[in-house]
Amino acid sequence: MKKTQSVTLLLSGVIFLAFTACNSGGQKTNADSAMSEIAGEMAGLKTMMIEYKTTVNAEGMKSSSVMTQWIDNTNDRHAVYTQGTTEVMGMKTEEKSAMISRDGWSYMINLTDQTGFKSKDTESDEDPTDKILPEDNVTFRQMIEKEGGKILGNENFLGKDCIVVEITENEEGRSLPTKMWYYKGIPLKMANSFYTMEATKFEENITIPDSRFEIPAGIKITEMPEMPEIQ
Repeated sequence: MKKTQSVTLLLSGVIFLAFTACNSGGQKTNADSAMSEIAGEMAGLKTMMIEYKTTVNAEGMKSSSVMTQWIDNTNDRHAVYTQGTTEVMGMKTEEKSAMISRDGWSYMINLTDQTGFKSKDTESDEDPTDKILPEDNVTFRQMIEKEGGKILGNENFLGKDCIVVEITENEEGRSLPTKMWYYKGIPLKMANSFYTMEATKFEENITIPDSRFEIPAGIKITEMPEMPEIQ
């Protein structure tokens, strides 16, 4: 479980550094692009749908899931639907859930028992891409190397010309290299010795029906109480 969390954090930390991993014109990516060019690529990605298949095969745990994301940056809304199975120490559980963000609210929904809760988005929910400044002349390669990674080159995945990055972590005294295939900063594939996440479908700048962001019928939603501020 610790390994899975570690990879997730690794992905979150690197994703904002790589928002122009492959360019939209089908030309081969230049890993020495400046961060100002990266910001330009980000601005061009208004909507997308991406479906991932993820498998984990770690000591004492196995899991398989399919996650579909609908992202509408123009209208500041997104939805994530997940269905999967996890087996820990011989005990199997199934998950069917949704996370929807729209109109200033976030909804966490358990589709199995038809319940969920909502919470008001706050100004503290920062967009990690805000850390990319158009005037920054640091290159993509320099940012990856600063994180302890390296550029392996370009490969085609899911019909996209992607740049491949490798970052190595130390896990329990062992080196754990993780490879990531990026297209416009979107990880289309991520793999190491126990974890694989790869896109099976990807569409960009599409028209997304409003229904994708609606709360499913029959769900009982409760509001999360506000947490008291720490003085």
